[in-house]
Parts: sequence; C-alpha cells; structure tokens
Amino acid sequence: MSEVKGLYDIDSLDIAYQLLINNEELMGLAGSPDKVFKYHVPEEHREKSPIIRLHPISELPTEYADNQQLGWDCILQIDVWDSQNARKIALKINELMKTIDFKQSTPTYEFDEETYLIRDGRRYRGTILADKDLQE
Repeated sequence: MSEVKGLYDIDSLDIAYQLLINNEELMGLAGSPDKVFKYHVPEEHREKSPIIRLHPISELPTEYADNQQLGWDCILQIDVWDSQNARKIALKINELMKTIDFKQSTPTYEFDEETYLIRDGRRYRGTILADKDLQE
C-alpha cells in the first residue's frame, strides 16, 4: 500500500478489500472479485460459494507524537464460506494480511447446516499510520 494517506483518509476496510481483490492467486481460489463483499453478502450470493466477507470490528486512535494522533489500531473480521476450500482460501488471506502487518487472532470455524458451507472466520489486527507530512 504505497498510496500516501492522511489520518482521516485511512479506510482500513478498503485497504484490506483492495489487497484481496487485486491478488491473482486469491482470485483464482475465489473465482473473481465479485465473490468478495464488504459488510454483508447479498441474499442472491449467499449460496454461490466461495464467498468472502470483510467487515470492521474496531478502529481506535493510536500512535501519538507531539499530542497528535498518527494512526489507527484496526480490527477487521474476514469470513470465508465454501463447501471445500474455506481453510485454503482463509490461509491465503492470512498470508496477504501479513504483508500489511495485520496479525490474525480469534478464529471461528463452523458448518452451516442450511447451506452446507464451511465458514472459516478470522479477525485481523494491525496499525495503519498516516503520512506525517499530511498531518500538518
């Protein structure tokens, strides 16, 4: 993520979304960027696996210098639903999230008896700093 961002221009959800949809290997596993959603999965897509959903959990001010906030401490939830490869897709996402210094915590695994899909949900936490030159 080489784009320069001011503190209030930072969108952790969009940073992660762009990271995922622009990765050829992940899109090969998922099928296309049309399988990746922010916040919620529209009903008409809920049974067309694989499905990837991202949503923010927390975004707290962090990293201060000279009494000015420099960044955000972010927690994102990324869920993968698939009939067979949920873990493989989730592990690729884990690898990608590490490239922006987001670390995984709180995994959730479950089987949905209505859709017969496996859910692999993981939370990621990281700090995104603003460009110092844009703070002044």
